[in-house]
Amino acid sequence: MIPRRTFLRVAGLRTASVGVSGLIAGSFASGCSSDSREAQAEFAGTLLGTPLKRPTQVFIDTSGEEYVYAAATAGQLSLLFFGYTSCPDVCPVHLGIISRALEKLGGELERTPLAFVGVDTARDTPEVMREYLDRFDPEFVGLTASPDVIEQAQTSLNLPPILIEASDDGGNYNVGHASQVLVFTPDDLCHIVYPVGTRQQDWMADLPRLLTKVW
Repeated sequence: MIPRRTFLRVAGLRTASVGVSGLIAGSFASGCSSDSREAQAEFAGTLLGTPLKRPTQVFIDTSGEEYVYAAATAGQLSLLFFGYTSCPDVCPVHLGIISRALEKLGGELERTPLAFVGVDTARDTPEVMREYLDRFDPEFVGLTASPDVIEQAQTSLNLPPILIEASDDGGNYNVGHASQVLVFTPDDLCHIVYPVGTRQQDWMADLPRLLTKVW
């Protein structure tokens, strides 16, 4: 069995490249009040002008069971990320860095739920996602759904649409997806998102404060 929070020494994935082709930037707006500016300075992520509610769509997890993110993570500090298993850089960078940060934090924070929604539904089957996520942490949750359900969830979170390029002669294609990790705090709202390239030490500094912060 793969040890908890095993990272690149097992996965053999590179994390150097964060200049991503086909990457879609999110459409979030940061707040501009004095309180917002203070909160923005307090954290490494980007503070949202209007908090987002947890998505209520019904996904399917890698064991084939229905998974409603809003219900499964209610009242918890939790992370949500939309990506795809063939992603060459954004997804492994995020997952690897977060995995190591949680392992080093230990205790309650080490058990912070992270859900990965596979947006490339043709290739991101539950079996593929489970094998992929196990390279980072066997406790990371892999979720799939029909493209319509995923689109509904992304729309509710103000995320841009997925862009899937036409495949080449070998059947290969690129997928454009939002690169942010959304962090939902125990009040069941997402006040802040984290871009690709957020450092391990930033996650380790921010997550304990996000767990207890009163917004």
